[in-house]
Amino acid sequence: TLIGTVDLKYDDVSYATVQQKAFLRCGMMPVQPIKELWWFKIGAEEPIYYYDPTSIEAAVMERARRSSRDNTSLEIYPTQLDDEGEYICRVVVWDNTGNSTKPSIPISREARMMLKVNVPPEKVEITHLTSGRNLSLRCKSEGAKPPADILWTKTSPDGVETELHDLTKVREIEPTGDFYDTAEQIFYHLEENEMIAKISCVVRHHNTNTTIYKNITFVSPAIQNALKVTMQRFADPVLYSSIENQDGQDNVAGLVKISADPGFKVLYNTSVTLKASAPGVFPEPRYLWWVGDQTGIAGRELHITNLEEDKSYFVLAENPLGRVVLQIPVYVTSADYSQWNDSSNDGDARITDASSGLDTGAIIGIVIGVLIVVFFIGFAVWYWTIRDGTQVFSPKKEKPHVIDEETIPFRSTDKPLMRTISTQTLEGRRSRREPSI
Repeated sequence: TLIGTVDLKYDDVSYATVQQKAFLRCGMMPVQPIKELWWFKIGAEEPIYYYDPTSIEAAVMERARRSSRDNTSLEIYPTQLDDEGEYICRVVVWDNTGNSTKPSIPISREARMMLKVNVPPEKVEITHLTSGRNLSLRCKSEGAKPPADILWTKTSPDGVETELHDLTKVREIEPTGDFYDTAEQIFYHLEENEMIAKISCVVRHHNTNTTIYKNITFVSPAIQNALKVTMQRFADPVLYSSIENQDGQDNVAGLVKISADPGFKVLYNTSVTLKASAPGVFPEPRYLWWVGDQTGIAGRELHITNLEEDKSYFVLAENPLGRVVLQIPVYVTSADYSQWNDSSNDGDARITDASSGLDTGAIIGIVIGVLIVVFFIGFAVWYWTIRDGTQVFSPKKEKPHVIDEETIPFRSTDKPLMRTISTQTLEGRRSRREPSI
């Protein structure tokens, strides 16, 4: 832009990234001696910057200074969001129109420009839902200005990344104050035998030259010390192992873990709940439980009621990338198994010696035996007492009471001692009625 005899070079709109350096160009062509330099922000009460080469250089805004590129452009660092707005650059120069015999005349020129402050995404998150080979993935970028762009890529196991085209997409852009949230959902079907290492949500913010990757890594279920075996339930061989062959390490990606409540070794007629998990496995595996030839039960948990004997249960963990089978033996015992049943180990099950100490069954047997012995001793005492005609226990003492003498049966000692009270009373009354001879 040409203003009088001074050519001011400036940009109508300048862009800056928050926390980075902002550059507002206001250069002169040709360069002339500066008398004064003023920078204003529309809406501010005072100039943000003033420069007088003969006296002072004052920056009302501490983050503002003259650019090193020239003598009149302005730099702001670090840029803040509220620095966005319209600015005025005012340059005062000496101009004598090339005549050195006349006094120099101050010439003032101004230029207006707009500063736009961009903000990269503050947060990116990805969520997913799976149903067999069908995937629903949702990626959300939050707190960007202006809105961010989203695209999707997939990476093969050998590291080749390709963009996913022809996807069914649903995109939403929602303003939140000065910022924008961008969300995009896609639907993807895994083909048979398709091998994918990861699917990535790529968030690109061109205004701030920012690219953020958020990955969904594909992991198949895994077990330790596995053997490839053939089972009647499956047409193809599967990887098989027992929880007793798992060392419980957590550094194995997708390791299937089994926990038992109250434990893998329980008392007779106890109910047990087995639970399977596979941290880090994607897509989420499905689980199938069975014992013997019974029909399988789908779900993460298996509830066993009133277990009466040792049994081995099996669980299949399967996703589109692979499948494994674990054997879970559950033991019925009458021994102390408190140290063995540490179900928090999640599959790190081991059988330990629990033969020390008396268990509940042994105690009940001892008590029953003692009661039987006491019963036979009491029966023998009772039998010999009846046979000998003696009393073992003292007769109960009656409480003293007063009676009428007329009712006393007999006082003579020559009466039979074994008569009952009723007989004695009857004879005593009869003797008083009979006349004396």
